[in-house]
Amino acid sequence: MATIRVFLVDDHQLVRDALARLITLWDGFEIVGEAGDGRQALERLATVRPDVILLDISMPEMNGITALQQIRRICPTARIIILSASDRGSYVSSALKQGAQGYVLKDHSSDELKEAIATVMRGDVYLAPKVNQMVIQGYVGQTGENSCTSPVDSLSTREREVFQLIAEGCTNADVAEKLNIACKTVENHRHNLMQKLNCTNMAQLIVLAAKEGLVGL
Repeated sequence: MATIRVFLVDDHQLVRDALARLITLWDGFEIVGEAGDGRQALERLATVRPDVILLDISMPEMNGITALQQIRRICPTARIIILSASDRGSYVSSALKQGAQGYVLKDHSSDELKEAIATVMRGDVYLAPKVNQMVIQGYVGQTGENSCTSPVDSLSTREREVFQLIAEGCTNADVAEKLNIACKTVENHRHNLMQKLNCTNMAQLIVLAAKEGLVGL
């Protein structure tokens, strides 16, 4: 059996170190790279072709859901498993919509992670049992804290990037420099996302970003 090449994306170095030590103990696995946020992952994945990408959601600069959209274009054959501390239905729904093949919770066992990797490598989808139940509830019309819908789903990839950076405190000029676009373009994106998210001021925008797990209050 060919070696399974794994790439790690998590903003905590200790988590990446622990995952790397764990996975390299398994027969037939190797770590081929790692990144501390979504933007760094996109840069490094341009030269690495892993079989499996373990991707966190809540990260600075570019969160996992936004990164996932672009990773799919860079590494179309890679299997992507979300490895998150959050079991929120909106996260799960967004991840699946953007092309993730698995969703595993960080408080679950290493055996479950290994099973998840084996499952997606067979071409199937793996959802942690708790997550799977939440998805079922979402699709039969349940609402509430773990609802599988999110206002952020209406944003384009670029609007998601601008949303997170603005919520993290970046000025229009900062965002323009980070994304290599014009300040006027940033202003247009900012106006559009405020309308789509039904926010009238920065305070509302930041609260929504915190609710979505993009920033901390």
